[in-house]
Amino acid sequence: MSTLDVQQPLRNLPLLFFDVETTGLDLRDGHRVCELAMLRREGGVETGRINTLLNPERDLDPQAAQINGIHADDLRNAPRFASIAGHVVQLCQQAVRVAHNLPFDEAFLNMELERAGYPPLTGPALDTLELARRLGIRRGSLSLGALAGAFGLPTPTHRAMDDVLTLNALFDQLIAKMASYGVTTLGDALRFTRGLLPGQPEPEAPPPLAEALASGSTLRIIYTSNSSPHPIERRIRPIELVVEPNGLSIRAFCYLRNDIRNFVLAKISAYLPDSPAESDQRRG
Repeated sequence: MSTLDVQQPLRNLPLLFFDVETTGLDLRDGHRVCELAMLRREGGVETGRINTLLNPERDLDPQAAQINGIHADDLRNAPRFASIAGHVVQLCQQAVRVAHNLPFDEAFLNMELERAGYPPLTGPALDTLELARRLGIRRGSLSLGALAGAFGLPTPTHRAMDDVLTLNALFDQLIAKMASYGVTTLGDALRFTRGLLPGQPEPEAPPPLAEALASGSTLRIIYTSNSSPHPIERRIRPIELVVEPNGLSIRAFCYLRNDIRNFVLAKISAYLPDSPAESDQRRG
C-alpha cells in the first residue's frame, strides 16, 4: 500500500518516469514489451534507471518496427522481462508513476509483471497527456512529440529512454503551468486530472455507482452513446468520477469494448446489479 503524502509538493515527490516500446498496439493480439526505460528521481535528483531492450519472444509487427526502429536482430540476445521484473518493482516502490498516455504503457507493463509472477502496480500515477488536456494546451496534437516542440524540449524518437528524458522535462513544464491554477501538490494533481480545481467539492455519484466505486465491484448500466440512438446494456467496472465539458462522467473499464471509457452520467438511464458469480469472474 502506498504511503505517499498527497499534500507533498509535486517537485519534491519520488517520481518514476517510464515508457515502453511494444511489438504492436493490442494486448489481445499477444503483443509484448520489447524495450523499457524508467527513470526515478527524488527531490529533482535521479536515483535509479532502467534502459534495456527486451526479447519479447514473438515477432514485431512491421508497423511497430517502422515507428520505433527496432528490429528482430536487435532483440534476439536481449534479456527477457522476467529477468528485470524485480528491478522494475523496486524502482516503482513508493513513487508516483508518470507516463504519456499512461493507460497504454501501464497496461503493457502490468501484463509483463503478471507473466513474471508479480502483482500489478498500484498507487498514484499521473498521465502527462491528460494533464496537458486539462491545462487546455491546444497546439494541435497532444502527442509527446508535439508537446516537446511546443515547449522547446528534446525531440522524442520513439525509443524508450529518449522519450523518458523528454517526459521528465515535460513534467516540469506542466508543474509550472498547473501552479497557475493553484495545483501544487500530488492530491491537487490527481483531482486536476479528473477536472477538479483546488477548493471545488467532490461530485456525488448516484447510490448504485457510489457503492460500486467503494467496493470495486462491477455493475451493468443502460447507456445511450453518441454512436447509437438506442440504449444498450454495458457491463463496467467504475474507476473514478470525472468532470468533462459535456457533464459529470464515470471513467470505467468497459467489458464490451475491453477498454477504459468515459460514460456521461446523464446518458445512463438505469443501474443494474451484476450477479456475484459474474462479478467474481470479472474480478479474477
